[in-house]
Amino acid sequence: MPSTTREALLKKASKVRAKKRLGQNFLIEPSVLAKIVDSLNLSSEDIVLEIGPGLGFLTEVLLETGARVFAIELDREMVAHLQELKHPNLTVIHGDFLDFDISSIAPAAVAAGKKIKIVGNVPYQITTPIISHVFGEIGEPSPWLPSVASLTMTVQREVALRLSAEPGNKTYGQLTLLSNYYSVCKMILSIGKEMFVPQPDVESAVVQMTTLVKPSVVTENAEFLRKVIAGGFRERRKMLRNNLAFTQLSQEMLGQIFEDLKVAPSARAENLPLTTFALLSDAIQEKRRHEQESKLV
Repeated sequence: MPSTTREALLKKASKVRAKKRLGQNFLIEPSVLAKIVDSLNLSSEDIVLEIGPGLGFLTEVLLETGARVFAIELDREMVAHLQELKHPNLTVIHGDFLDFDISSIAPAAVAAGKKIKIVGNVPYQITTPIISHVFGEIGEPSPWLPSVASLTMTVQREVALRLSAEPGNKTYGQLTLLSNYYSVCKMILSIGKEMFVPQPDVESAVVQMTTLVKPSVVTENAEFLRKVIAGGFRERRKMLRNNLAFTQLSQEMLGQIFEDLKVAPSARAENLPLTTFALLSDAIQEKRRHEQESKLV
């Protein structure tokens, strides 16, 4: 059971002027805070990095599990509120998460094999940069990725749908494939506007991205795979084959690759899973190599 009430959290949140430029919307529903923490399956052995803790409503529930919590907050006023918690398992860090070296927290524990669970009710306008900071990009993993167990965030519901989308869905895109490459993503719950102070303009949801031990697909050149994905989604309404002109292969050559891989010639990027993109990427590189070798003969 939540150790506090919605009324108590509402009273605390109402005394503070939220900063719109920092995307501050305080989650005041104790049952939702509890569900977020339950999804992390925490114990006293765990290390948690909380992004943008604000007034510390989620922070306090995290601390109740006995976990070691590092809370990074950009707003100096919020840092002062957090420091009032005075909990032995809490370290408050004043800084910008997007510039933060994640491997700098609890280095001894990480060196011993402990992985960090990252969580936060994050500013919606920087959701994608946060994901990129934690995981990196396809072909360019972040230096701390091996130390990250999971990333759990309260985000705009539309973004949650994009992260967890299946091929063929209009919300399926580059962000989906980045998520699929480094993690297994699931939507945990939806959250109504009325559960925040101030109320956001959009519906929200909690997503959890559990880090894979290794990327979900094997490819010859992951950086080229990223280019193929970016090219494929550059103009969503176009057939994928037409969006791959940057590869400098003729439509006839691309058509042969599609046929060999049993991909429909009219396929669009949003219809293909990451595994097919990886096969396409490797086949395109092989075809390009063959063409270059032929010119040298």
